[in-house]
Amino acid sequence: MNELRHNSMGITGVDRARRFRVETAFRHLQTEHFPKGELWLGTDILKKAGFEDNLEGRLRLVKRLKHRMICLSTARDAYLDRALGYRYFPVSAIQEVLDTTDLFVMAVIDGPFQRLVGKKGLMKVLTGWVSEKETVLKAYENERMDVENLLDCCLERAVHGVVIADDLAGDQGTFFHPLDIKGFSSPFYDRAVSEIHGAHAVALFHSCGNISKIIPQLLSNGFDGLAAVQDRTNDLVSLKARYGSQLVLMAGIEGEILNKEELSPSDLESLKGRLHSLAQGGGFILSSSCGLYSGGFLERIEAIYRLA
Repeated sequence: MNELRHNSMGITGVDRARRFRVETAFRHLQTEHFPKGELWLGTDILKKAGFEDNLEGRLRLVKRLKHRMICLSTARDAYLDRALGYRYFPVSAIQEVLDTTDLFVMAVIDGPFQRLVGKKGLMKVLTGWVSEKETVLKAYENERMDVENLLDCCLERAVHGVVIADDLAGDQGTFFHPLDIKGFSSPFYDRAVSEIHGAHAVALFHSCGNISKIIPQLLSNGFDGLAAVQDRTNDLVSLKARYGSQLVLMAGIEGEILNKEELSPSDLESLKGRLHSLAQGGGFILSSSCGLYSGGFLERIEAIYRLA
């Protein structure tokens, strides 16, 4: 696997110790305690914790939750996605975090399909694929160019990793046939992962839904792992058994667990066994599959962390 940049830049022993759990996860090495992280920290959970919805607030919540990494949803310009309940940050925020903390820093970038659906709506894209495929592909290419420019800016800031977020699936499977997905997405994924690795960073992929049938493609694209992937639809223990030495899993906590008013002893025991299976052999970062967007999640995520 690609060397992590901070190995070659002489990071101090103190910094190495603080990032140790994240680094070892990407090397598929077993540790006594696995690292924790989240793709998305929402406005509501920040408010519940008593923090402002800004970069400083996220850094304070990350410290409270004892994460060794921070993920920043990144865009050209900062804005709050009110529908999703979390904030996008400019590329300059990456540099600020790198300059002021010893965290493992990852940029979360919406992929071309994600951006296309965000602008046109999923149903319009799906029906257009049937009736106006060339038009959809052209629109996809326009989004691809913008994403690649944003990716270049993130890599220039020496980010430690990048998550490409492209929601390609629902609970029953992918929105398109896997061969169609390979046809329109592989050129971008191949190029993006190559650039990420060329910058000595790691590349993760996120999609909601059941993506089990496109995991061989994602491996061939060179992705190092999957982020916030759902256990309920993908059976992560089976994925771990099949691809454990090839894919890092940043996952393990389902939204259904976080949404429960109270976690029963059986809930906790079941979760503990599942996490134990996922952590075997390394390559595991404890994360939710949905992001921490609700204030009600704060108490439950801290209870799960105590269990883990």
